[in-house]
Amino acid sequence: MSLRSRTTLICFVFILYLIYTNLRQTRRSPTIPNTLYSQNSTAEVHHVPPSRPPTLDTTTTAVNPPSNISLNTTITSSSLPSTNLETLDTPVHVSNKIDPDEKFLTFFTHSGFQNQLIQVENGILLAWYLNRTLILPKALMGEAFGWSLFNKLQLEHRLRDKETTEDCEEYIADLNKWQISCPNRERYAMLPFDSIFDLSWAKQHVKIVVREQANDDWLASTFGIVRAGGAGTKDPLLMVEEDMVKEQEYGSYVDGDILYFRGNTRYDWRIFDTPRKRQRLGKYADALNIYDLRRRKEKLIHFSSLFGSGKLPIRRPEHYDFLRSLQRSLVYQHPAVLKMTDLIVDKLGGHGNFIGIHICHNRSGDGWFVNALPENILNIVSRINHAVESQRRQQTSLDPGLDENDDSSTQPRYLSSTSAAMEIPDLAQCVASAKNGKRTLIYVATDARLPRLDSAFDPLWKLYPCSFTIHDILGQEEGNSNRGGFEDDGDLETDDNDDDGAAAAAASMGWAILDKERNPTTGTSMRKFLLPLVDASISSRGWFFIGSKGSTFSGYIHRIHDIHWSNTKKQDLASVALTDE
Repeated sequence: MSLRSRTTLICFVFILYLIYTNLRQTRRSPTIPNTLYSQNSTAEVHHVPPSRPPTLDTTTTAVNPPSNISLNTTITSSSLPSTNLETLDTPVHVSNKIDPDEKFLTFFTHSGFQNQLIQVENGILLAWYLNRTLILPKALMGEAFGWSLFNKLQLEHRLRDKETTEDCEEYIADLNKWQISCPNRERYAMLPFDSIFDLSWAKQHVKIVVREQANDDWLASTFGIVRAGGAGTKDPLLMVEEDMVKEQEYGSYVDGDILYFRGNTRYDWRIFDTPRKRQRLGKYADALNIYDLRRRKEKLIHFSSLFGSGKLPIRRPEHYDFLRSLQRSLVYQHPAVLKMTDLIVDKLGGHGNFIGIHICHNRSGDGWFVNALPENILNIVSRINHAVESQRRQQTSLDPGLDENDDSSTQPRYLSSTSAAMEIPDLAQCVASAKNGKRTLIYVATDARLPRLDSAFDPLWKLYPCSFTIHDILGQEEGNSNRGGFEDDGDLETDDNDDDGAAAAAASMGWAILDKERNPTTGTSMRKFLLPLVDASISSRGWFFIGSKGSTFSGYIHRIHDIHWSNTKKQDLASVALTDE
């Protein structure tokens, strides 16, 4: 080889080395550059301390982010989220096309169904603040799991991914590490939140996509969100071991395209909508503000959890308006739930012909509501008494001809017989009496297995005998008025379940609406998962609603009760206006 050829070859190799070195430096990004922040704030901040929420957990410990993380509390005008109230009324139609410059936000859900909804509300609000696409996990219905560290939360979600084998054999090592078992597929169902709740209003303001899988490889293949060195992916072309960042169990740090916030407590970071040097943390361990988060350049901000109604305290009025509009828009939209609701409400004589109550019993089996059940029921009965008395006085004032002492318009005497609790009265007679104002008709939403056999319910059955659960109502339709409960909310396990004869039998039982809905994972009936939603929806249609103290589910029913009757009033006013024209 000539000297000229050797020189050319050496130069070519040297150029390749320079290119390789430059690429390695570009791909390394384990720290957050401080140059993203301005040093001085020119914005005036008016701080209104939030009220301190009740303490629910006294064992939380502080989260200490690594020293290389700097989340200053200064802002620039360009980093402020939109405060234009017109955005609350003017739909912002977003495209489903993935933009390479798109920024994302995600988290892992946990705990009971209603607590998951609170986390979803927090996620949508935060995504709106940060102008990021929300990658939303699916709703877990049925048997839930509680909060835990990031890696365990991720594992819990991966175990329930549709692609996971039934015995979770690919996760044996992880199951042993965290000392958890493979979940029983018959005890849970995974559905997209937008198949249960109406997210149409939210989607006008925030782009929302469903997280189909909880693993890192799905984020990489779907959105091009890659951890440093291709960690967590299945693509050998992306994986460079020496470029990988050491994974941290908790704390905040950057790993490739992802900024992690991994808490070591349920109450990790409290996220404020106004920056200040000192924030009131309450039970939370540390503080963030939306202005610093809005300036982040990482493709994905990944929280381990967005748990808690106090997670994002609001001080700016326009932010409160957004949250209130969001919450009022999140009503049930599952077709089977709505259809079943209409069926039962019609059997109860229509909207407003009854009082709806919610008696929480199990609360995922934690025992608190079980122990408080007798006191809870006595409190509910007392509130029913007050509501009925208030209504009677109002009717008397509107119609002076009514006699306050007329026995025909008062409630039945307290029944002393224990067996009376098991004697379910005729629904049709109770409905007719309620329409005539002679009886108070009550719909009882409860997760108690056999409330007719539970002595804690006796004060309700005895003082208000025209009280019915959904099982009482459908049991009478089956010709079994003394059933006293329902023993199996499972699937209709018949060999000819899809035949006309089986369909007719299911229809006569009144459960066909829910039984035809199938669990995407197992193919079995969704009845036991959808029934609590039906219970809540029916209760919200009563002229008055009373819930269980301390129940987030009761709180949600209160909300949809107010929404239903507010919308009904608007429709009535609109009808009157059209009639007058």
